[in-house]
Amino acid sequence: MFKDLVKLQAATFLAAALLVCFSGVFSKASADASCARSCHIIEPYVESVRDITLLAYAHAEAGLSCIDCHEQTEETQVYEQKIWDRGEYDDPLPAREYDSDFCFRCHDSYETLADKTKDFAEKYDKNPHDSHLEEPDCYECHRVHKPSNFICAGCHTANWQERLPQGWTAE
Repeated sequence: MFKDLVKLQAATFLAAALLVCFSGVFSKASADASCARSCHIIEPYVESVRDITLLAYAHAEAGLSCIDCHEQTEETQVYEQKIWDRGEYDDPLPAREYDSDFCFRCHDSYETLADKTKDFAEKYDKNPHDSHLEEPDCYECHRVHKPSNFICAGCHTANWQERLPQGWTAE
């Protein structure tokens, strides 16, 4: 019985130690606004939510939080904490490229988007979601934490920088 009690105490101690260790992982590596206070590398992304010309702002206004797109699995959190502790992270962080299916979890389909942006043809001479490019991945144009890029400008010359809405570039 004494051996069982010692084993139980050892197991309890180990579980508590792991909880203390990993609680730091979860608080530092979670992608939310509280992370910016302890993790300078996330701060520009959190700040982008305040820029009304960026999609980060529009997503926040729609009630989304960082982790709605930047899902944090336990494996991801442990990995991010490890590279943070070693100083092996990129600054700025590399851009994530989500395929269109990810975006369509909220934005339905190209057909729906083409219908929603049909008025763009009057103002910009083109409906960007009704294109001869068929269906490029959303990230080809849309950025969330920095200005989006009008890829049509690569072939279709015009004074795009003056014609595009704020928050867009034509590089």
